[in-house]
Amino acid sequence: MKNIKSLVIMSFLTLSMLVSNAQKKKVAVITFYADKTIDLSALSASADLIAKNTKLSDDPDFNLTEPLKKLHQAFFAEYTKNFDFEIIDEAEVLSNETYKTFVPTYQEGNTFLTNVETTTSIEGYNVIPSFRKNVKDLKEVAEALGVDGIMFVNLSFGFVKTGIGSMGYVSVQARYSMDLFTKDNNSIFQFREVAGSKKKAVMVGGFPVMSTSKIQPMCESAVDQLMKDLNKKVARLAKKANKKMK
Repeated sequence: MKNIKSLVIMSFLTLSMLVSNAQKKKVAVITFYADKTIDLSALSASADLIAKNTKLSDDPDFNLTEPLKKLHQAFFAEYTKNFDFEIIDEAEVLSNETYKTFVPTYQEGNTFLTNVETTTSIEGYNVIPSFRKNVKDLKEVAEALGVDGIMFVNLSFGFVKTGIGSMGYVSVQARYSMDLFTKDNNSIFQFREVAGSKKKAVMVGGFPVMSTSKIQPMCESAVDQLMKDLNKKVARLAKKANKKMK
């Protein structure tokens, strides 16, 4: 009799696990990139500074691959564990022909990606801004992948000024964006987090020195600061997201 009861209980638990797994929602990360064009809106940007910023973003020595890889590794090793839904293997996404041939839009209203050529992405990923037109158009990709939702992850940077007038310092702020939508274009969350670099640079004539040797260490420092508490903040976000995705 005890054996029969044990068998019934085991069968019930196995069935419950199968049902749970069958009902588990699936999500695909469809972009993971960094924008090398630094936001100048905190400064009184002259035409010369704008030109220097463009030159910096075009400079192959200004390389954000390593901080982006560090964030990418933490994302899949730590942050994704907070979610109850399944984030499918990257290889499934990157090898999918519908995904590989997807052509995104880079402008929506007054919002646009400055220059897709000056972005850095994790190898294999398309650079896809989380514009609603892209979300809508990605439904075919989501269906080809067999997922219920699509996630966009990107990193951008902006200057932060401290001091008065032409005197003072600049630091760099790292800006993390992570957006999740259902395949039917419904927003689950649009998460933003920022952190400033510990490293700062003296302004010359009221403007930062736009050289790789000055700017890249500040970008890397900002990403390090960003990642310090990011997992805890994603964990808080996940509690609400998990309910919405059930």
